[in-house]
Amino acid sequence: MNITITGNLGSGKSSVAKILKERGYEYSSTGNIFRQLAMENGLSVEEFNKKVNEAANRGDHSVDKMIDDTTTRIAKERDNVVFDSRLAWHFAPKSFKVFIITNIDEASRRVFHDSLRVNSEVYESQEVCRKALINRQKLETVRYQEVYHIDYYDMSNYNLVIDSTYATPAEIAQEILDKMVEYQNGNFEKMMELNPASIKFIEEVDSDLPKKDVVEVLEKGGSFSLHVGKNRLKEALAHNEKFIPVRVTGLEPGGEDGFMNFGNMVKL
Repeated sequence: MNITITGNLGSGKSSVAKILKERGYEYSSTGNIFRQLAMENGLSVEEFNKKVNEAANRGDHSVDKMIDDTTTRIAKERDNVVFDSRLAWHFAPKSFKVFIITNIDEASRRVFHDSLRVNSEVYESQEVCRKALINRQKLETVRYQEVYHIDYYDMSNYNLVIDSTYATPAEIAQEILDKMVEYQNGNFEKMMELNPASIKFIEEVDSDLPKKDVVEVLEKGGSFSLHVGKNRLKEALAHNEKFIPVRVTGLEPGGEDGFMNFGNMVKL
């Protein structure tokens, strides 16, 4: 079965995909194609992204089409391929679809300090990097909606939404393989897992759990706080568990959903 991996900028999705390559999967990266095109045009990734967005507004989707056609063809012709791509999940509908989420502060830290990244951007500070990532995310969101009529940040598009903020790429890769087996065995259709350390612990919340021990959380700008499941979260933290199934049940008071839409996630 093919695996499509996408996620937030700086989530480590490429590192995870490359580990899956080491596990025997063929590796296909459309990000490399995009970065190569940007370099050939003498532009940064962000600048080239703006140019592609402007071209799309004029009806020129040649860059997108080239990438999309390649993904579609590979997905139809081959098996056991891991796609490191923003939209491969859309063009390889029979794949196991994974979205990796990461706190924006951690994502900007990673990108800012990743001096080994091929064709990486150069930022004056981590805060400048943070703003650039947010801006690029906005541009991509608009372009995907206009060109493909899809919401890339609607988490219900994916079979597994998984948090990499406090997990290594190797741990993420193994969890993907384990959950894909469960998915193939019919144990779930959609699932979201957070690192327990990513959930803000609220002592006053209800300790009762929903069915299947799925902790309920509230979301605010990509950060999460406990809503239901105090005892289960305590247990996960005490045992240093890397992942725990969660359901996003709403927004924190005064919070904004940001870019990600968790409201349509299918309940376990």
